[in-house]
Amino acid sequence: MCGIFGSTRKLDNQALTSVMDSLDHRGPDSQGHELLASSASEHPIIFAHTRLAIQDLSASGHQPMTSNNRRWWITFNGEIYNHFELRSKLTNNFRGSSDTETLLEYIATFGIEKTLSEINGMYALAVFDAQENMIYLARDPFGIKPIYFSIEQDELTFSSEVKPIFASGLHRLQSLNQNALGDFLHLRYVPSPNTLLKGINRLRPGHLLSYNLTNKQSIERPFVKSSFSKFSGSFSEAVDTYRNGLSNAVQKQLISDVPVGVLLSAGIDSAVIAALAREHSSDITSHTVGFGSQHQECEISDAAETAKILGIRHEATTVDPTTLIDSLADIVNSVEEPLGTTSIMPMWYLTQLAKKSATVVLSGQGNDEPWGGYRRYQIELLLQQLPFLKSSIFQKADKLSALFKSDPIKRGLRCLGYKDDANRFGNAYALFTPGELGLLGVGNEQPNTSIDYWLNLLANSETIEPTERMMRIDSRMNLADDLLLYSDKVAMRYALEVRVPMLDPDVVQLVESFPLDFKTNLRRTKLVHRAMARDFLPKAIIERPKRGFQVPFGQWCKTTWRDYMEANLLSPNLKINSSLNSDGIKMIWHQHLTGSFDYSRQLFALLTLSLWMETYLSSQEQTEESRALNLSSANC
Repeated sequence: MCGIFGSTRKLDNQALTSVMDSLDHRGPDSQGHELLASSASEHPIIFAHTRLAIQDLSASGHQPMTSNNRRWWITFNGEIYNHFELRSKLTNNFRGSSDTETLLEYIATFGIEKTLSEINGMYALAVFDAQENMIYLARDPFGIKPIYFSIEQDELTFSSEVKPIFASGLHRLQSLNQNALGDFLHLRYVPSPNTLLKGINRLRPGHLLSYNLTNKQSIERPFVKSSFSKFSGSFSEAVDTYRNGLSNAVQKQLISDVPVGVLLSAGIDSAVIAALAREHSSDITSHTVGFGSQHQECEISDAAETAKILGIRHEATTVDPTTLIDSLADIVNSVEEPLGTTSIMPMWYLTQLAKKSATVVLSGQGNDEPWGGYRRYQIELLLQQLPFLKSSIFQKADKLSALFKSDPIKRGLRCLGYKDDANRFGNAYALFTPGELGLLGVGNEQPNTSIDYWLNLLANSETIEPTERMMRIDSRMNLADDLLLYSDKVAMRYALEVRVPMLDPDVVQLVESFPLDFKTNLRRTKLVHRAMARDFLPKAIIERPKRGFQVPFGQWCKTTWRDYMEANLLSPNLKINSSLNSDGIKMIWHQHLTGSFDYSRQLFALLTLSLWMETYLSSQEQTEESRALNLSSANC
């Protein structure tokens, strides 16, 4: 795992030094940059890299790296798990054993597109083809590794993170992308290719960006293909096939020349990963974070019990609300984007704990989406079984949601009355109701463009049921730009590589081929997954209630965090007041305090948005024109 950067712009030494400094935390083991000549450019192209050495710790893994024929250059962040298999197809004389060299020589032999169709891994990469004067950027199929880019005055700049792009001299006056603000308030994150920063884009998962240095044109297109294959075996055969596939994925992802650990919660997913890791390695340590036994969200004791049953070493750390207050601004700064996911806070301390004894950790993240582990999938399944609830006459049921305090019930009611998948899914994802968005002075336009994009790309078939369509979208959009994004940013702040075996492409393709009733029904979720877990986990662990890496944030808002919340949400001079209606924020805050409704999810999203704005937006106030645009869209 590393940091990458590149630009077709001319950078002076001071700017380049600032870029490398801003990437240093991602790759503390070595740094490198190359000035690459191109017949289509008057000045050299810059490729830069900071290295966290995982495989082949020698200098032969140093980057940027060139191919044997000197045609190709690469700066690469990630891991290729099948690189030994790929290497066996090549006849090159290799300098070392790194997966980067294998990847580069495979590209040199077979080309970028064929290579992307055959590699199994997590990655964000850039390659320069000196013969054709082309630069290619690629992000893995599930977006485990992010890559940002900016094209200003026809010049391309890219990086693993946003700050190196700023350090290079671009976007010194950082301004808000008004069009993305509504997406954030609807989804609690901004789906690729957009970000909240004007001029900064995030490459979609499973996509390739081609930039032509000769004519300065760029094209982004998908290299992922939708699979419509159907598993034809029995339930028990599915269990055996899945066990073998996931076990192979864990075994491949244990390959490392540095220590490997496991992030362990109280749930079944991380317990399965820990159990399979224990089968393939005797040297495994698990790591857990919690908030103390007085909070039901604390997972330390249950995780410790799991570790004891599996016979692995276990380490835990406890954090308190005051400690989290002190760290939240730093967390938001490191994530570089606001997210409405409270688990970014415990993850900050979990990665620090794990880094003390490991450089690589396996995580159970990414399993709920392919297996249908969230309640919204069961709501969608109910609508499939009772299709009359999609009739437009039920749209008025949304008004009944005000009678309920339960957030899942409110969102479920908002899904009624919509036959169109994109509208229905958008309501299922919604963080704020239309009325609440109106209070905030924001229009109620759903992020249907992103939803429709993924529907058309991966789920546009009558053979795929609506519930499965939602699961496929979430596996590429929700995961990549929310959960996996903060995992990468938080962990790499401490130079820790997080691997996610559940998102092995072969495993996900297998799971997506299973019949829906092998995955979820109205009463239970992850059916084959749970059945497989019985091979090595007791029933008590398999049937533990889902906690979802939650934080008692709603309770803390009314006590320990109250002053902090009011200072960062209600103070009159905050930048958030230039984009959102401050009276609306106050109303939501007071309704939470009085217990009228649990607005903890919404308040955390607003809090991280406010903290992010204070750090990332320029000190210039939002113009009256853009403010008027917000208000007029809210009144539409």
